[in-house]
Amino acid sequence: MRGQLDVTHTYMIDRIHTSQVEADAGSVAIAGHVHEIRDLGGLVFLIVRDREGLIQVVFKEEREPELFEAVQDVGSEDVVRIVGEPVESDQAPGGVEIAPTEYEVIDEADSPLPLEISKDVDVDLSTRLDNRALDLRKPEVLSVFTLRSELMTAMEEWFEAEEFVDIKTPRISKGGAEGGAELFPILYYDKDAFLSQSPQLYKQMLMAAGYEAVYENGTAFRAEDFATSRHVSEIAMFDVELAYIEDHHDVMDVQEESLRHALRAAAENAERELDVLDVDLQVPEEDFPRITFDEALDILETEYGHFPDDPTDLDTKGEKLLGEYFEEQGHPAFFVVGYPDEKFYYMQDVEGDDVASRKFDLIYKGQELSSGGQREHDVERMVEVMEEQGVETANFEFYIEALSFGTPPHGGYGLGIDRLVQKVAELDNIKEAIMFPRDPNRLEP
Repeated sequence: MRGQLDVTHTYMIDRIHTSQVEADAGSVAIAGHVHEIRDLGGLVFLIVRDREGLIQVVFKEEREPELFEAVQDVGSEDVVRIVGEPVESDQAPGGVEIAPTEYEVIDEADSPLPLEISKDVDVDLSTRLDNRALDLRKPEVLSVFTLRSELMTAMEEWFEAEEFVDIKTPRISKGGAEGGAELFPILYYDKDAFLSQSPQLYKQMLMAAGYEAVYENGTAFRAEDFATSRHVSEIAMFDVELAYIEDHHDVMDVQEESLRHALRAAAENAERELDVLDVDLQVPEEDFPRITFDEALDILETEYGHFPDDPTDLDTKGEKLLGEYFEEQGHPAFFVVGYPDEKFYYMQDVEGDDVASRKFDLIYKGQELSSGGQREHDVERMVEVMEEQGVETANFEFYIEALSFGTPPHGGYGLGIDRLVQKVAELDNIKEAIMFPRDPNRLEP
């Protein structure tokens, strides 16, 4: 991880991380969990793990008999602190091991462990999530979340540099931007309310308020009854909205450049994590292809004989096949533009356009990562579409009124952070990209 500030952590136990230990550097102190124990008679090898890696500590009976005796009772996942002399060793992780001069057990771990941490034992995802606090200790799992942190730090850096305003919209609302059965109802004092489905309406209100460019790293909730590897009920979202745009291509430009920056930063600053995950992250340097929805359907029919069940949308199989098609051409990311029959807040059926709407999806490695586009800022036209779609305008009075006093042309998108991490880390299931995921059957831990 990057450390840009010169900070002395006086509030922490005296130690350095395993990644900072160098051979022949004099006495050092390290602390962490006991990852592995090997007892070879007169030798005991401890592999100690902290968040930055592993280091080997060698206890020799003839060299330090008292410490050798004390380490006989150590157990897997005990928390220990060790002071010693680092020396070179070709057999040790990182090429360095420690000859101890001090040894302390800070806390003992219960035994037996419900999950193996050090051994590569195949455990089903449900068992892992039931014991998530232990599962998160695994180096490969930790790497997912340090990689995720790097991606989000870089993403926010890009928007800060571009002078977007960091916002926070409500997690509780009177209604939803999407509506329907996907809302989680809650009791808000004596009133019915819902968990936020999207910050969509609030982002647009801020465009009307003159904020011009905003982003939010937040959470959304979808009450869908699903059983897939790509959906969860509590979703991490990176939402963006910007005003004074020419059209939806301006929005796609922002999405493309910010994502490329985040991927490039991850490739440069998360090498250790990518190595642990055995991921070769390729940053797409060329422009992302932009195809119309009709062109997408044509590729699916011509190349694969595939027809989505819903003629107004792409299904999961269609996204995957299109991903394969473009990856063969060296493009892991591409946009599909112009979906028909879109929600009322998208600009659609614009005279002179060759697409049904100015709505797009970004597909990355065969999976939709975001949806966005140009919004309808003409309130009269938007209300007409709402009425055509059977939307109760009375439920959106605050939104309609906010956009009625002069609103610049604007657009934006919502990027699924969990899906991005899943694809970058090459995980089988989106829940592996979330520390404590929520789905229809999981409300704890």
